[in-house]
Amino acid sequence: MRYSFFNPVLRWLVLLLSYTLVLFIRLLKWLVAPLALLPQLLIGVPAGLLRIKLPLRPRFTSVREPDLPDAAWIAFTDVADALAAAGFVTQSDFRCDELICNGVLWLRFLKHPDLETGALAAYAAIDIPVRPGRQFVEFSTDFHDGRLLVTTNLNLPYSLPAPAYLARIQLKDIWEPRALYALHRDLVERLPQAAAPKTEGASRDPANLLTERCNREIQALIKQGWLRLDPRGDSARLRPWAALTSAWRQAWPLQSLYLWAADRRSRQLLAKNGLDVAKFAGGAPSIEVFRQPLTAVTTIDGARAGYEYVWPLAQQTDGRAVLESVVVEFDVSAISPFPREFRYSFKSHADHAQRRIRRYCSFDILLDPMAGTLAATATEREFEQAADDSEWQELTATAPLAPLRFDPWLRDLDSVLPTAQTALARGANGKKLAPDSASLYLEGGRPFWQIVAWADDDTPLFVILDARSGIIVKR
Repeated sequence: MRYSFFNPVLRWLVLLLSYTLVLFIRLLKWLVAPLALLPQLLIGVPAGLLRIKLPLRPRFTSVREPDLPDAAWIAFTDVADALAAAGFVTQSDFRCDELICNGVLWLRFLKHPDLETGALAAYAAIDIPVRPGRQFVEFSTDFHDGRLLVTTNLNLPYSLPAPAYLARIQLKDIWEPRALYALHRDLVERLPQAAAPKTEGASRDPANLLTERCNREIQALIKQGWLRLDPRGDSARLRPWAALTSAWRQAWPLQSLYLWAADRRSRQLLAKNGLDVAKFAGGAPSIEVFRQPLTAVTTIDGARAGYEYVWPLAQQTDGRAVLESVVVEFDVSAISPFPREFRYSFKSHADHAQRRIRRYCSFDILLDPMAGTLAATATEREFEQAADDSEWQELTATAPLAPLRFDPWLRDLDSVLPTAQTALARGANGKKLAPDSASLYLEGGRPFWQIVAWADDDTPLFVILDARSGIIVKR
C-alpha cells in the first residue's frame, strides 16, 4: 500500500520538477534575448549593407555529378531517388557562388516530363565550421496570370518578404520530398487559377530558368523598396530598412519564431484548401506518400497472395528493394481472425565505390484488402562512408540484406494460425483471446512467424513458429 501511495506522488513530483526546469530555461532565454539581439543587430545590419551584393543575373555553373561534394551528392541522390517514383527526372547540377555570402549554393534541377512543375534540390555549404550545411527541396509551378507557387521545406526564415507575384508555402517539418510534392501537387489542383502549359517553359534550359527567376524576384524587391541598384547597374544592395529586417529575422531567438510563423501560415492556407499537413509529418512508417486502388477486387487472406499485388509497387518505388518482413494486423471485431492490413517492409542498399559510400533505403507498402487499396510510405535513408580503401573493402565484404522469399516451402497464415491459436489458448488458462497481429521475419537466415494475442485482461501472449516446418519454437 505504501508503494501504491508514494509511486504517483513521486511521478507527479518528477513531472513538476521537469516542467519547472523547462519554464525556467525558457524564461532565462527570453531574459537573455534582448541582450543577445543588440550585438547581433549592431554587427548584422552594417555587414548586410556593406557585404551583401546580389547580382541581377546570377551565374549558375553546370557541374558534373562526380564533382559534387559528398554532402551535396548524398542530399541530391536521396531527393532524386525519392522523386523518381513520382516521375521526376534529373536534368542538371549547378553551383552558384554569388547568392550566399561566404558560401556555395549547390543545386540539382529535376523536371516532371508531363507537368509544368519543377523540383529543385539545394545544398548550401557555408565556409564557417560551426555552421553545418543546409539542405532543402522546393517545387515550383507557374500560372497563367504570372504568379508563381513555391513549396519548400527550408528550415530557415527568409530574410525579406516574398514579392507580390510569389506565393511561398514553407513547411519546415515535411522532410520527405515525395510528401512535399504531394502537398504541392494537390494545392495546384485545388486552386482556381490554371497552371501555365508545359510548352511555355519547356524550351528554356535550367540555368536560364533559374537566372530568370532570380532576376524577377530581385527586380520585384527593388520596385517594392527593399533593394537598390548598385551604381554599376549589374547588382542590387540592401536598403537600411531591408538590412535591419534581414538581421532581425535571422537573429537568435527570433529566427525560430519567424520560421514557426511561416509554417503556421502555410498550414492554414493548405487547410483552407482541404489539405492536412499533419498526415505528412512524423516518422516514415506513418507517412503515406502514394495510394492506389488494387488492380482487382479479390479476397486476400494470406501474405503470399498479397505479395503479388505489392511487389510491382515496391519495384516502382525502389528497383533495388528486397522484402525484409511482413506484419499482418487482424480485425479483432470479427468472429474469426481476419486480416485487415498487410504491411510489407522493404529495404535496399547501393554501393558507390568512387565515394566509398553505402546507402540504405527502407519503406513499407500497406495493403488494405477491405478498402481495396495499396499505399507506399515515406522512405527512410541513411548511409555509411568508409575512411579509406581497406575500410571500404571490409564494409562491402558481406551483403547487408537477406531477402525474405515466398518459396513453395514457406507456410502461410492459413497453415500456422490454427496451430498458434491452439498454443495460445493453452497458455491463456481459460481467458478469452483476441489475435492482434502476425509477423513474418528472418532470424539467422530462417523464416519465422510470430503470432501475438491479447487476453481479455489486457495480458499479451505470443507464440513463435518455424515458417517452414510449422513447429512451435517459443511461446
